[in-house]
Amino acid sequence: MAVARVGTYVSDFTTTRDRHRTRPVKRALLLMLALSVFGTGCAHDVDLVLEPPCTGNLVNRDSDVWHIHDPAIAKENGSYYIYSSSPLGSFYRSEDMRTWVEAGRLFDALPDWTYQALVTPDHIGAPDIARVGDQWVLYYQSHIGGTCNAGTGVATNITLDPDSPDYHWVDHGLVLRSTPLFDGIDIICGQDEAFYNAIDPHLFIDVDDRPWLAFGSTIGGLLLAEIDPVTFRPTQHPRDFVTLAARDLLQPGPIPIIEAPYLINREGWYYLFLSHNSCCQGADTKYKILVGRSRNLKGPYVDREGVSLLEDGGTVLIEREGTMIGTGHADVYSENGFDYLVHHAYDSERDYESILNIRRMDWDDEGWPSACQATPEDY
Repeated sequence: MAVARVGTYVSDFTTTRDRHRTRPVKRALLLMLALSVFGTGCAHDVDLVLEPPCTGNLVNRDSDVWHIHDPAIAKENGSYYIYSSSPLGSFYRSEDMRTWVEAGRLFDALPDWTYQALVTPDHIGAPDIARVGDQWVLYYQSHIGGTCNAGTGVATNITLDPDSPDYHWVDHGLVLRSTPLFDGIDIICGQDEAFYNAIDPHLFIDVDDRPWLAFGSTIGGLLLAEIDPVTFRPTQHPRDFVTLAARDLLQPGPIPIIEAPYLINREGWYYLFLSHNSCCQGADTKYKILVGRSRNLKGPYVDREGVSLLEDGGTVLIEREGTMIGTGHADVYSENGFDYLVHHAYDSERDYESILNIRRMDWDDEGWPSACQATPEDY
């Protein structure tokens, strides 16, 4: 089994930090192995095999990569899987990370808790998947559109392969809930006098093997909660959740949305990836991916200029690329010494239909990431 996700367990129980520390050695060993097989005369071809190109979206646009939204990636037994927001949680399969085939849905029907909590649920949103010990753990959310009346659930499975006799998602129900705090106001939510929105969950396993749940959107900002390693439920009172990033809600203009947290640990730094602005506004969409970092998991996180993510900071990682706008909801995946940024975008030439994006992500000498993008000549 290969790497599950950055910041989570992998098959040999090494961590992201360990993988990044050994990256130069791994690249050298891979190159030596390839040269021993193909000979020095094929060095150019070897580079193409070992190093993904630093260009735009790597996926095959003619495969099942359209309508994918809020993607999460995992790998098991040589197959890659992408999980997407959809009515029942669609997922896709690939053998090369480029050509994808829709492989099924997480659930045959929406879980019971969604009806009990939300009454009129209509989707499985923002799936997040990670390997923990001997099982896969999948967080997901559902909410009432246009409100922060939302809930987060969790499910587990032994395998990701839908053809396996062991394949079966066991839903463990509601683990986090946000409800309107004031009568008639559906956009100010939380629980127990704490302000938050129970969407966009992300499971992060720290270097000491402690599990944490990052989540949130706009009201209350992006939050971090320690969770129980068995039940995967928060162990803290909501008032003790840690705020990682926030925006000034009183600034003029459209609602200053912040959402979709994703954490990794690399060379002693914690990196927080997040999305800004509304995701689905057609030509007016200004969704983009930002990043900040901290030496401490709980922050404070700052951008390249030193601006706090608690004060609307964040270094832009990718905002648009040619006809692709609304780039957002980042996931990060590592394999063979390379990091990939996984996200969705909207194609302005296809009525702003969402499409899966996977692109190489590099790091500069100061430890800041950059997302490979296509050149104008590629369009």
